[in-house]
Amino acid sequence: MLAANGFGISVTLTYFIKPSAIIPVIAIVIIELLAWLIRRKPVSDQVWFMAVALLVMVGGSAWHTYQYANQKVQSQTYIQLNKARAIPAIHFMAMGVYGSGGYSAKQAVQMAVLPTSKQKTDYSVTMLTKRLKKLGPIGYLTFLVKKQRNNTADGTFGWLKEGHFFHDNQRPNNRGISNKLKNFLYLYGRHIADFRFIAQFWWIMLLSIIALGFGPQRHVIQILRLSMVGGFLFLLLFEGGRSRYLIQYLPCLLLLATFSFDRAVANVRQLWGWYTEKLAAAIAADEESM
Repeated sequence: MLAANGFGISVTLTYFIKPSAIIPVIAIVIIELLAWLIRRKPVSDQVWFMAVALLVMVGGSAWHTYQYANQKVQSQTYIQLNKARAIPAIHFMAMGVYGSGGYSAKQAVQMAVLPTSKQKTDYSVTMLTKRLKKLGPIGYLTFLVKKQRNNTADGTFGWLKEGHFFHDNQRPNNRGISNKLKNFLYLYGRHIADFRFIAQFWWIMLLSIIALGFGPQRHVIQILRLSMVGGFLFLLLFEGGRSRYLIQYLPCLLLLATFSFDRAVANVRQLWGWYTEKLAAAIAADEESM
């Protein structure tokens, strides 16, 4: 009971903080439903009752948490809220089909200029449909492939490629621990290229472990895999175009790589054994034919 109520509360609070963060929750539901359908074992009335009761608890706690949090947000006076200035979700889908699939200053300005929510939505729908018609089915698929590359290619997650976050000297000296660290992170640091190389190497290794960790796995790994795919799809449909957007899914990726490591090592050994066996057979065949 406590776990069910806590789950409903945490999911709702997660939605308020970052709506896209509930993708792992969706993955949990899908994997558990598929596992139940595959097993096809008879379920007793007691189990059905417990399942329904837990679902009611999760839904009830989530609903009450949403109502309470929403009421607190609306009644607070610290920040004045103007619903007319709320940006519709369709705006981020419209931005996600232009350029590299990332932020569009032109569309963002229109969200500030247009006075009503309906005008914002209509503008975003117009921009989205206009772009999709221009791309066509093949063009849109090609665009998605390029956008996925942009979303996942950079192991530094777009470090120093946008924004102005540093106000001190971008050319640090090499005295003291702080400056030594800055030389790896600042734009004109002596070792910024080393940082980029290390970050890219780490990122390639992480993705390689995930890719090589194929084979039968327990539910938690399947949930993490589906969460990763869901995150990729989310960034393809909405604003993306930069690897920095993947930071929100790093917990899933790190856990997935950790849980997949043993399986990846076993698969590499199996593939290497198969290669050496085939190579030895080919060498033996060549020697016999001579």
